[in-house]
Amino acid sequence: MAQLNKKIIAVAVAVVFCVLAGFWPQQREENVLELEQQAVQTEEAAAEAKITVYVSGAVTKPGLHEIAPGSRAVDAIEAAGGMTEEANKDRVNLAKICKDGMQVNVPRLSAKELRKLKQAQNVYAGESANTIANAVQPVNYAPAAQQDNGSKIRLNSATLEELEELPGVGEVTAQRIVEYRNLHGFNKIEDIMNVKGIGQAKFNKMRPYLDL
Repeated sequence: MAQLNKKIIAVAVAVVFCVLAGFWPQQREENVLELEQQAVQTEEAAAEAKITVYVSGAVTKPGLHEIAPGSRAVDAIEAAGGMTEEANKDRVNLAKICKDGMQVNVPRLSAKELRKLKQAQNVYAGESANTIANAVQPVNYAPAAQQDNGSKIRLNSATLEELEELPGVGEVTAQRIVEYRNLHGFNKIEDIMNVKGIGQAKFNKMRPYLDL
């Protein structure tokens, strides 16, 4: 009797193992399919992920733009419609990798650089022989005050860029003029000689282009 019970138990254990053996391959297959599905979903989520960057300066559409993670500054600028004609392309690192929340700024050309650019464009367009002569001899460019139909630089309202158009005036002198204006104002154009670095000789050169 005991021997019979042992045989029955052995048969039962064998049956259980057979049943389990039948389920294991199916379970492993289901686990593999589940893992593959999760991997696909992860890849799709990564492809759909975006980062937001703020593009400013000389671009067509400044503001917030969404780009793919790992994109470079050139991609952000392209998303903003590209650079405008006044963009200073040499001062932009197009290869910079963008991060979420960062700013990509495209500096603008200075007033002098813009003027030279426009003059060069006029040359290529062939506007006139006089324009061509001025463009190929940049050293002889007349100040903007003379070029704009005799208009003059107003000392009490001119910007730094406009002041730099005066003969012999660079960034430092232009800043000194603004600082003097903020403190004292200009009652007459001769007052500009009170600014450090501007004497009678320099004043005589800029006199034709000065106004209050």
